[in-house]
Amino acid sequence: MRRALTWAALGLGAAVVIAAAVWGPRLAGMAEVGAGYVAKQMCSCIYVAGRTSDACRPDLPAEMDRIQASPLDDAEGVRASLLLGLVERRALHHPGSGCTLY
Repeated sequence: MRRALTWAALGLGAAVVIAAAVWGPRLAGMAEVGAGYVAKQMCSCIYVAGRTSDACRPDLPAEMDRIQASPLDDAEGVRASLLLGLVERRALHHPGSGCTLY
């Protein structure tokens, strides 16, 4: 019985490693796109439209609720992150031109 559990645990571990290798890069790319979207939209809403961060948040799709966004301390822009900060994108405001990702 113990040997069967060991093989089952090894099989499950191998399945997790394979799934991470296959889906990990795709999920990381999707996370970057989502963070970039939130950073750009919030930057434009705050610095171009002149609204508050709290007033801008409801404009984003509900699927983006997990992405945290906050104004930058050192420049006019927004930092958006998720997965405990592992994925982060920033958007900077350029007066007269709008916001761009960097």
